[in-house]
Amino acid sequence: MKACPRCKSESRHRLKRKAVVKMIPGTRSYGCDKCNTYYTWFPIINRTLRV
Repeated sequence: MKACPRCKSESRHRLKRKAVVKMIPGTRSYGCDKCNTYYTWFPIINRTLRV
């Protein structure tokens, strides 16, 4: 799993995916415990996207 794209912290919690992201299989949404950034991880291309 990826660290937070903003602060690089490994401390995170899992979130429900939003409507558009639900259509892409394999994605996972997280919220950083340290800086409160919400991001989605795309394991197929191994990239994160801040939401």
